[in-house]
Amino acid sequence: MFPLDTPSHTMHVPLSPLPALSLVLAIGLVACGKDDPADPRPAPPPEPPATSVTLAVEHHVDEAPLAYDSIQYVNEAGHAYSITRVEHYLSELTLLGSDGTADHTIAGPWYINGTAGGHFDLGALPVGTYTGATVLLGLPPALNQTGALPNTLENVNMAWPVPMGGGYHFMKFEGHFEHDGQTSGYAMHLGRDANLPLCTMPQPFTLDGTACTLILRFNLNEVFRTPHTYDLSTGNQSMGSMMLMGLLRDNCADAFTLTHQP
Repeated sequence: MFPLDTPSHTMHVPLSPLPALSLVLAIGLVACGKDDPADPRPAPPPEPPATSVTLAVEHHVDEAPLAYDSIQYVNEAGHAYSITRVEHYLSELTLLGSDGTADHTIAGPWYINGTAGGHFDLGALPVGTYTGATVLLGLPPALNQTGALPNTLENVNMAWPVPMGGGYHFMKFEGHFEHDGQTSGYAMHLGRDANLPLCTMPQPFTLDGTACTLILRFNLNEVFRTPHTYDLSTGNQSMGSMMLMGLLRDNCADAFTLTHQP
């Protein structure tokens, strides 16, 4: 037994410095999270300005608006003719930049029926000065494959026969023409990758941030004009003839003009 007067001893456990250190670190982290006015990192660049643009497609025969089912037009070979059908695709509309403005491409594609024309929302395009534009009259090879487009009635009706290579018609342009006192039908059908026209429109324009419309006017008489005078009396059915479709491809290269409308 211990004596009753043995003094009691109290043990003192020293406090750990870890909680205090953690508090200091936490305060430091919060301070570091604040914006530092001396931060040398550059601010992110502002979003480039853009212009809301609509694409409108029109069809004319020289200066006359397209009218159907009337033999009232005359082509380069001297044949009076009518138009009963115009259907085609456009794709890869490329705005050609200048003065530091970069080229800009809108992929599409867009299906156009001449009876209705076409208006399409291109979205917001970069502002700048452009020297003109190009567009494909048809589909690029990646899309010109059977089944590559949605299974709509329009796309199904534009299908190119699989035994003839598959894919789609780039253009169907049909009607009637007069020759030697006779009236006959014609069908200018264009397809196959080798016959894809790249159409150039060297009309300059500027997108300045104001909503506008780009009007693409298809002059159907150019299909018969330059660089080849296309003779319907010897080639009124182009489908199946790579030679005739090659003539149409070349003639279509300058068949479009572009107008910028604020």
